[in-house]
Amino acid sequence: MSILLGYMLLVNLFGGCFNIQIEEVKSTNNVKVLKATTSSVSDACDIPKSPPYPSTTSTTTSHCRRISVSCSILKETKDAWERLFKEAYGSDVYIITDSNLYIPAHCNVLSKVKNGIRYISILGVPCEAVHMFIQFLYSSCYEEDEMKRFALHQLVLSHSYCVSSLKRVCIDLLEHDCLTKENVIDVLQLARSCDAPQLSFICVCMVVKDLKSVSSTEGWKVMRRANPALEQEIV
Repeated sequence: MSILLGYMLLVNLFGGCFNIQIEEVKSTNNVKVLKATTSSVSDACDIPKSPPYPSTTSTTTSHCRRISVSCSILKETKDAWERLFKEAYGSDVYIITDSNLYIPAHCNVLSKVKNGIRYISILGVPCEAVHMFIQFLYSSCYEEDEMKRFALHQLVLSHSYCVSSLKRVCIDLLEHDCLTKENVIDVLQLARSCDAPQLSFICVCMVVKDLKSVSSTEGWKVMRRANPALEQEIV
């Protein structure tokens, strides 16, 4: 699993209302630091062995939710990865987000950097959502409130980058906690685009059960204009 290097991926959803653009650039100017760092790009660091990606069962630690793993992983190892991300020690790659903000990261975690590439752009997503996504790659850890806020963005990112553990978290959250009549149409279209058939089925059932209320929402009106075939399929 790695950040895609060398090409651009554009995910178009909801008739262009939800665009995610991922691209790679060799240099950039006038970028703003999203987080304070403690080292320069050229610093070297000893990075601990990466914890394996998690299973579907989750547990809560303090205010942070962390996916549990079937094998035994030292808490100190996970905490070291979390600290490495937060402190950005020895960072040698930068994730550029909207508003020209950037997130320091490590090519060892993301992928091998080729041809001196040191900047990767992920545009069309709130910078907080990108930050949350990169944090998950380091420690499989996330804030529950933030996950609820950015569940749709995380689903798109996890699908685009094939982060199956994060994708399962997003789908489970949307299925059980986040579906409303106001967002069900958006979630339905996203579920279809991101290959989440069970979530798609749950959305369709919710729409059919309360079609009158759902059809009066803004999401339905946008869907009628952008994807009339879906309206005919549901009705």
